[in-house]
Amino acid sequence: MKTFFITAICSTLLLVSAGWAQAKPAAGDLKLIQTCLERQERGLGRACIGVVADPCIAASSGNIDKAKACAARELAVWDQEMQTALMRVSAGGFKEIFKAVKQAQKDWQSSHRRLCAVFDKTDPGMLPGASVYCRMHETAARTLVLRRLVETVSEH
Repeated sequence: MKTFFITAICSTLLLVSAGWAQAKPAAGDLKLIQTCLERQERGLGRACIGVVADPCIAASSGNIDKAKACAARELAVWDQEMQTALMRVSAGGFKEIFKAVKQAQKDWQSSHRRLCAVFDKTDPGMLPGASVYCRMHETAARTLVLRRLVETVSEH
C-alpha cells in the first residue's frame, strides 16, 4: 500500500509540473549547474542561477531570440532538477508534506505562468530573454527550495 501511495504521489507531482517540461538539458549545462550546486553545499545555491544563461545572453549582442534560447537552455536543466527534487520529496514518506507540496506546486505554477507572461509585454531590455528568463529564474529558485525540503524529509 505504501508503494502504491508513493507511486501515486510521484505521478501526480510529475503531472502537475509536466506543463513546464522542457527539452532534455545539454550534458555540459547540467554538469555546470550541478558542479556549482556542489560548491554551494552550505548555502541554498542562489549563486548558481544564471551560470549557463547569463554568459550566453551577454554574448548574444542584444538579440532577443538568442537571449531566449540561452534562458531556455538553463531552464531545461532546472526543470530536470525540479523533477528530481519532487520525486525525492515524494519518497520521503510524509503524507502531510506530499499533500502540501502537491498543492503548493499547483499554486506556484499558476502564479509563475501569469507573472512571467508579463515580461513578453515589457521593454526587452528590462529582462533579456523575457518570459523564458523569468521562467528559468523562477524554476531555479523553486528547485532550490525543493532541494532543501528533500534534505529535511531525508533526515527522518
